[in-house]
Amino acid sequence: MMMAVASESPADSDVPDSAAAGQAVRTLGLLQQKRIGVAIWHIAWPVMLMQMLYTTMTIVDMFWVGRLGHVAVAAVTLSGSVLAVLFSFGQIFGVSTMALAARAAGAESTAGVRDAIKYSLVPAVAIGAVIAAVGAPLSGPVLRLVRAAPEVVEAGRLYLMVIFLHIPSFFAGMVAYSVFQATGDTRTPMFVVVVSNVVNIVLDPILIFGWLGAPRLGLLGAALATAGSQLVWIVVVAVILGRRGLLRFGRGFEWSRVGTVFRIGVPAGLHAVTRPLTGTMLFAIVNGFGSVATAAFGIGLRILQVMWIYLGGLGAGGEALVGQSLGRRQPELAKKVGHRVSLIASVVQLGLMPLLFILAPTVVRVFNDNPEVVAFGTGYLRLLTPVLAVLGVSIGWASAQRGAGDTRPPMIAALVSNWAIKLPLAWVLAQYTGLGLTGVWVGIGASIVVETAMLGIWYRRGGWLKKELAWT
Repeated sequence: MMMAVASESPADSDVPDSAAAGQAVRTLGLLQQKRIGVAIWHIAWPVMLMQMLYTTMTIVDMFWVGRLGHVAVAAVTLSGSVLAVLFSFGQIFGVSTMALAARAAGAESTAGVRDAIKYSLVPAVAIGAVIAAVGAPLSGPVLRLVRAAPEVVEAGRLYLMVIFLHIPSFFAGMVAYSVFQATGDTRTPMFVVVVSNVVNIVLDPILIFGWLGAPRLGLLGAALATAGSQLVWIVVVAVILGRRGLLRFGRGFEWSRVGTVFRIGVPAGLHAVTRPLTGTMLFAIVNGFGSVATAAFGIGLRILQVMWIYLGGLGAGGEALVGQSLGRRQPELAKKVGHRVSLIASVVQLGLMPLLFILAPTVVRVFNDNPEVVAFGTGYLRLLTPVLAVLGVSIGWASAQRGAGDTRPPMIAALVSNWAIKLPLAWVLAQYTGLGLTGVWVGIGASIVVETAMLGIWYRRGGWLKKELAWT
């Protein structure tokens, strides 16, 4: 077996300015100066802005699609749920790239970063191509599988087909972004996201409504605008990575090394796919209480998604810095990063959650002023906000383990809390105790507490600090 960061030869390391490790050196320098919070923020704030930009892009898409009618909106919404599941599978390659590349960057091994890209990118594109080839012809049946109305299937079939065909570049983009994150350079992809967002905003009305002499393509135009903006992102970041000497595939390809990518990435993929799947199943329970309950649950979910803008950014900073610290054989520094991410995220949560508790009715009313929707949505937010305060420590613990490449504990915690706690408890409490919809909220809250407790146990044991990542 060969260490993931030890694959460098003199010829491989001859890269001007050591660009692969330069950003890592800067962030690690901040850590060595005990400016851990600054180092985390250095990586986190561009990630937060990127997530806001992606949210803006989906809002812009829905703005234009909404002018095509409610059937088009339903088609895009259902296709988006399919994409969420596929995105989760893409975490197999994103997380493995991040963990391997961060170790290599911390060890100042440019060749190690190259290998992390090479052995993640090839299977990512290959598997993405298989999904595209199988999924594109089955776009209509997939929509019928999620019980879409016939008119929605007809309207959304071509839209989803384009999304399926776009999966290889989507997976490749996840690998590319993870390399930037691993080396501490989240600003570059942020600027490229700005460019791709502008492309999407410009292309949407042109292709949907046939502006400027273009053909009127309707929903197909919306899909092509999304795919086009993603392709722009891929091309630009590929050029940047190439100029940094990180996209070199001249040497032979050792297929056995792909096993390392999957050993790290598959648990991360299962972890990521758990929430969208169980969330869809929760809708089946909530739907039994009527459309107002469904609307309240959907609004509540979207309100709470705002949390993941800042929590996701802090988690990204923790993952990269933990990986870099372990790459430098400094486990104590990695532990300090995990502690600091937990502290910062906890302070933010403890500051914002009471505010959300108080303003819950007002916030729900922004989206829908139906009294029943407001009542159900307020109950959802007020029951969960005290529990959500613990997500701060949870983010720190999970990011430390993922950054170390120790992805099994977060996977097990997610599987147990969501499949063994959340769904059964929500069903039993909602159907057999008289709690009704409140029982669903209790089930969700209980799962968060259980997952946090399990993550905390593994974090405290410290096995992630001793995790070795090796090419087989």
